[in-house]
Amino acid sequence: MKNKMSLWAVIVSAGVLMSAAAGDPFETSKQLEVFTAVLQQVQVNYVDEIGAEQAVGSAIKGMLKELDPYTVYYPEDKIEDVRLLQTGEYGGVGCVIQKIEKDIYISDLNNSGPAKAAGIQVGDIIKKVDDTSIDDFSISDVSSLLKGTPDSEVKVVVERSGKEEVFTFNRQNITSKAVPFYGMREDGIGYVYLDGFTAKASSEVRNALVSLKKQDPKGIILDLRGNGGGLLMEAVKIVSYFSDTKDTIVSTRGRGGEIQDVYRKAAKTLFPDLPLAVLVDDRSASASEIVAGAIQDLDRGVILGEKSFGKGLVQQIKPLPFGAQMKVTVAKYYTPSGRCIQKVNYDRDENGKRTKKAAQKEFATASGRPVVDGDGIHPDSTLADAYYPEFVSAMSAKGLDLRYAASVMGSMEGASPDAFALSEVQWTAFKEFLTDEAFTFESLGERKLKQLEKAASELDYLSEEDIQDLLANVEQRKGKVLESQRAEITEYLEDYLVQKHFGLEGTLERGLTRDEQINAAASILLEQGTMDALLGVK
Repeated sequence: MKNKMSLWAVIVSAGVLMSAAAGDPFETSKQLEVFTAVLQQVQVNYVDEIGAEQAVGSAIKGMLKELDPYTVYYPEDKIEDVRLLQTGEYGGVGCVIQKIEKDIYISDLNNSGPAKAAGIQVGDIIKKVDDTSIDDFSISDVSSLLKGTPDSEVKVVVERSGKEEVFTFNRQNITSKAVPFYGMREDGIGYVYLDGFTAKASSEVRNALVSLKKQDPKGIILDLRGNGGGLLMEAVKIVSYFSDTKDTIVSTRGRGGEIQDVYRKAAKTLFPDLPLAVLVDDRSASASEIVAGAIQDLDRGVILGEKSFGKGLVQQIKPLPFGAQMKVTVAKYYTPSGRCIQKVNYDRDENGKRTKKAAQKEFATASGRPVVDGDGIHPDSTLADAYYPEFVSAMSAKGLDLRYAASVMGSMEGASPDAFALSEVQWTAFKEFLTDEAFTFESLGERKLKQLEKAASELDYLSEEDIQDLLANVEQRKGKVLESQRAEITEYLEDYLVQKHFGLEGTLERGLTRDEQINAAASILLEQGTMDALLGVK
C-alpha cells in the first residue's frame, strides 16, 4: 500500500508540473488518470506480479523512445553514468568490457585504475561480481555491478587460462582525461587529441596548447575523431583559443524556433592565425561538430577526414524525484553561418507522426565557400582511414584478436608504443592460435557468389557448376590470405597490441607518426598553397 501511495504522489506531482507547462491542463490530467488506471489494472490483475518501479520505468522508457535517442531517463542506480557524461569521472574499477559469444571479457584497463592494480588483466573472463554469477548478463548489467561508490569493496572472479582467480579490492573515483595525449611532430606540427567535452576539456586543451606554443609550432592538428561530444560551453571556449572573432560561435533555438542563447568568444585566444586542421570522422558528434562547424564557417582552419555524425541537438541534465535524473533535448544549435547540421529529423506533427525532413539548404562561410545544413559537417578534404582486410574484420567479430592479445601481452614488457613491431615468434604464435581455434570466415565475395549460385538455374549460359568453380578458386586464395596480406594483418595486430598493452595514450603516441590521416593533415598544413585552395583564399 505504501508503494502505491508513493507512486500516486509522484504521478500527481508530475500532473501539476505538466499542466503548468502544457497548453491544455484538462487533457494532461485526463491522460494521467488513464495511465494510473492502466497501471492499477496491471498491478492488481496481470497474471505475473509487476512492481511499480518496473511498470513505470518501462512506461517512461517507452515515452522517451518516441522522442529522440538523446533524451534519457537515469534512475538512481544509474547516476554514475550521468557523472561520467558531465565530468569524465565515475565510481568504478577502471575497465572496459566486451562480450564474445556468451562470455564477458576485460577488453581494456585504466592504467591507474584499481582493477589493474589488483592484478586483473586484459583478456580475463568475468565470472562473478561479488556473489552474483553473470551468466547471460548483458554488458550493461555487468557494468552496473562493477560501478559503485568510491572506496566500496568489490570482489571480481575471473577465468584466466582455464582457471578461476579471485580479486578483492576497493572501487575508486575513475577519471578519464579529456586530453589523453598531445605532442609535437618532428616536422613542427603540434597535435592535440580531445576525447570528450567534459567539464575539464577546455582547461586541458588550453594546457596542451600552452605547452605546444613554447615549442613554436608551424601548425596545429586538433583531433576530434571518435569524440561524441559533451558540454556546449567547453566547445565555445576551445573555438575561442583559435579565433578572436567577435561574431557568433554558436547559437541555440528552442521550442518554436525561438533563439535561446547566443555564444561568442569566451576565452583568451592563443593561436589567432596559426595554420589549423581539425580531424573528424563519422563518430564525431554534437560538441565536436560545434567546434568543427565554427572553425569551418569562420574560415579559421580546414576540416579534414570524414563526414561527421550529424547531431545538432542540445541536451540538459534535469533532476527528478527520489535521486533520479533525466537528460532531455532542449534546443537545436546553429553554426556561425546559420546552419543546423542535425541529420535525422525527430520533429512530429500534431498527430504525433514524424514530419518529413526538409530539403538541404546552402549557406556560406565567411569567405563565401558553400556549406550545407542537415547532414553533419562535410570535410574540406576527405582523408581515407586505414584499410584492413576482410580477414581482420571477421577475426575481430569473433573476438579472436582480444584472445590472442591476452596470450602475448607478457612478451611485450620493455617495448615502447612507437617502436613496437610484431616479432617472427609472435607471428608464428598468431598463426598457430588461429589453427587451434579452427578459424574460418566467409568473405563478401563468397556470399555474393552463393547468391548468384542460387539464381544460376534461371540464367542463360550459366550453371551452378560455373559458380562452384569460382567458389573453389576463392576458397583456395582465401587459404593463402595470411601470407598474401601479411603486411596489412601485421599492421593491425601491432596497433591492436599497443592499444591493449599501453592504453589510449600509447595508441595516440604511436599514431603521431604512423597514422595516415595525421600525416596527411600535417602535409596539408605545411603547404600554404593547399591551405589557401581549401579555404578559398584568392
